[in-house]
Amino acid sequence: MTLKMISLICSLQDDAGINIRDRLLEINDWSKIDPPTSEKMTEALKLYPATHSEIYPDETYPNILTEIYEFKKNDVLFRLFTLDGRLLFQDEIDKRLSFMGFESDLIVFLSKHKSKSEMKSLTVHPTGNCLEALYGGYPHELNVPAPLEMKKLLLHMDRQKNNVPEYDVTFEVTHHGPTRLSVPSLFIEIGSAEPEWRDKAAGFVLARAVLSLADSEKDSDDDRNLKEKELQTDQIVAVSFGGSHYGERQTVNIFRTRIAFGHMFPKYQLETLTEDVILQAFEKTGTKTAFFDKKSMKSESRRFLTELLERNGCRILTDKEVKEEYGVGFNLRKSKADDD
Repeated sequence: MTLKMISLICSLQDDAGINIRDRLLEINDWSKIDPPTSEKMTEALKLYPATHSEIYPDETYPNILTEIYEFKKNDVLFRLFTLDGRLLFQDEIDKRLSFMGFESDLIVFLSKHKSKSEMKSLTVHPTGNCLEALYGGYPHELNVPAPLEMKKLLLHMDRQKNNVPEYDVTFEVTHHGPTRLSVPSLFIEIGSAEPEWRDKAAGFVLARAVLSLADSEKDSDDDRNLKEKELQTDQIVAVSFGGSHYGERQTVNIFRTRIAFGHMFPKYQLETLTEDVILQAFEKTGTKTAFFDKKSMKSESRRFLTELLERNGCRILTDKEVKEEYGVGFNLRKSKADDD
């Protein structure tokens, strides 16, 4: 049996990430392993440097690992890394970890979400920069997303909603760094202010969701499990265009259709997207299918994207078409966007 290696990474500078880490350590018996020597970590950084910070120019962090734990569940080996360095700037951390003896098939960044509205939220999202690289990564560069894993996390987070009824479980669209990893990755976050970042109940929800990535899709008499299994059978993966930063319609479709999303671009980014970034999104997501939140898109953006995608052999699905072709006949939860 070949183990799948999932690297979970949190930062000492991120209260929410430390919260999720501590809850993970409470749930199971993890084995603590010695971190590499400082010389080995320094060599790894020289070979595969992290990006520098443009928004925190006065802050320098050594980008070193301070603690490492591991835990095996089914055919997955989880490794939990605590990093002294900001997560947004961890380009090529997959190669640094590999150089130090830790291979990764998937990287999950445990982090905080911050917003002016301070909305209580539990989110997942892929990373990438459509334009400049103000928050880590490189300009006009996208990471490899993890569409099926993001969907599974949202389903499991929503399953636990009774434990945190005041939180909204939702996507965020593609944004910030890192952008240069060769394995799929995602951010899972608690938002949107300090009380939420330190909320143990929210930390437990995300910790359990992360561990669910090792769960097999077994038959069960439990109605929720059966419905989740149906939503994750014969899935189609799409790159999405339109909607808000929180991808309301994309999130809704996770709970009522067999679609999963890789990179997602909201309506406020559509007029600045370049052809290169758009084609990167399809290549790195590994799909030729697009999803249009048509009602939220300006006609000029829609025409430009339609022409470009059709020229490159991509199929375009609207919300109505997704429901008709990939709907499962039920909705695991209700939302204001359901009947739009």
